[in-house]
Amino acid sequence: MNRRKVIGWSTGVGAIVVVSIGTLAAIPSGGQKPAQIPIPGSATTALPQLQKLGPDGQIPRNVAETVLLPVGMVPTGYKNLNPQGTTFDGYVLYRSTMTPPQVLAFFKAALPDAGWHLYNASVTKGQDVILASKAGSDGFYWEVGIKDPFPSGRSRSNLQLRVIQISFS
Repeated sequence: MNRRKVIGWSTGVGAIVVVSIGTLAAIPSGGQKPAQIPIPGSATTALPQLQKLGPDGQIPRNVAETVLLPVGMVPTGYKNLNPQGTTFDGYVLYRSTMTPPQVLAFFKAALPDAGWHLYNASVTKGQDVILASKAGSDGFYWEVGIKDPFPSGRSRSNLQLRVIQISFS
């Protein structure tokens, strides 16, 4: 080969390598995008209440620690709906002095900030319903649902926070 062809091929291959590296560097890392809404008020984790639903380790810590609640919510009841089953399903009831719209705004901001994929935030039959999912460290997907099962007017909220282990088998 003559010298011009070698230089031409070398330059072309070099350009392809540079463009390829630049393209790979521009690919997003897949990190969770922070919520666009600031979290209204202070937050705490629901971990202590969720641990009362079942044996330790039943809900992975990376799931239980990231279910955030507004500070001041008072747990009023617990229920494990599948205590002997292979998949987890349970809920905690809470009372809050926040209005339902305030609670909805809190969870719409807090769940995505904690790494949850928020896929439903709606009002159905007068009740606020929020659904989000997250991959657990146990290899399962988990879903958290928040709704007001006992509407008490617009001045305060009675919430059901339900956590379900999703099995695709």
